[in-house]
Amino acid sequence: MKLSILCDAICLGGISRVALTLADGLVKKGLSAEVAAVHRESGISMISPMVNVSVIGCTSQPLALLSPFSGLAGYLKRAKPDVLLSMGHSTNCLAAWAKLSRRFPFRLIVSEHSAFATRMAGDAKFHQWRRVVRARFLYRQAEACVCVSNCVADELAGMNVIPRDKAVVIYNPASSPEMAKQIQEPVDDPWLTDHGDGKSRTPVIMSVGRLLGLKGIDILITAFRKLREMGVSAGLMIIGDGPDRNHLETMVRDTGIDGVRFIGGTANPYAYMARASLVVISSYYEGFPMTLVEALGCGVNVVSTDCRCGPREILEGGKWGRLVPVGDPDAMALAMREALNAPLPSEALTGRAAYFSTERAVGAYYNLIMAKRS
Repeated sequence: MKLSILCDAICLGGISRVALTLADGLVKKGLSAEVAAVHRESGISMISPMVNVSVIGCTSQPLALLSPFSGLAGYLKRAKPDVLLSMGHSTNCLAAWAKLSRRFPFRLIVSEHSAFATRMAGDAKFHQWRRVVRARFLYRQAEACVCVSNCVADELAGMNVIPRDKAVVIYNPASSPEMAKQIQEPVDDPWLTDHGDGKSRTPVIMSVGRLLGLKGIDILITAFRKLREMGVSAGLMIIGDGPDRNHLETMVRDTGIDGVRFIGGTANPYAYMARASLVVISSYYEGFPMTLVEALGCGVNVVSTDCRCGPREILEGGKWGRLVPVGDPDAMALAMREALNAPLPSEALTGRAAYFSTERAVGAYYNLIMAKRS
């Protein structure tokens, strides 16, 4: 059984980490699994020595598959996977086009990682219709569609992109023994100095993830300013990079907000999160926000927007963290103050995170792949 996991790029993003984690786990279960990335991007240090990684370096335009020099077609001819597991909507469509146009015999399993309807809500009606019709046609080339939350599965089924019985809900692997080791690594940062109790002297609120518009970091910055105006002494540490970084730094500078720092990307965000007082998710939409589970796994309290999809499922309606309306900095500021003043016990949070273990996710993918054998 040869498995190829196709993703957009090898980078610090969540899908890349999921692809690499799954490949490592499936290799340990006896499958021949490798990861293939469509685009070239910065590598990350978590690549297992057991996993082969191929960077195809090709365009994601489907028409390129008609060319005899198609990079993706060339890779699939060389690799000859029995099963192709594609990750993310654009990659799913590309993999389905490859199977259809080149008549590759691999069995295709697609995986949807975000709220499809929500993320295209701002598009013109015609473009929405075109994208849904394309998805309906292409996703039917797959024998199964893995959805990272029940919300994502219900949304796709509600648009008739896939039949509900073809959707398999498997939560992303976001908690692992390796994470526990990384938490213990030292962090050389004045805000996160250990004073004997494992916590920083001044409460540190943290955001971890790519700096994109959909992540709502501007709302978090505004909420932090309101929190400071309430008299709460805290710092905001923003970990991650992305196209919105310059805009966000300008926003902080122009509004004169004190106590905000941009750290950039790091291969080990867990060591930072474990030393924070609070991790905040401010997204407009998600599919399964891994940072939310990772923060719980670090024993850190969380505040999250009640966006589609994922946070309400992960937090069981607010049992394990505070949920606030999307795009509401006032509600977010109040929730952050409450979380700092009355935190939930760390032991309870790590217990919830254990439900989203790597072992559980790898086992579910393994069973799906093996159950669908011809």
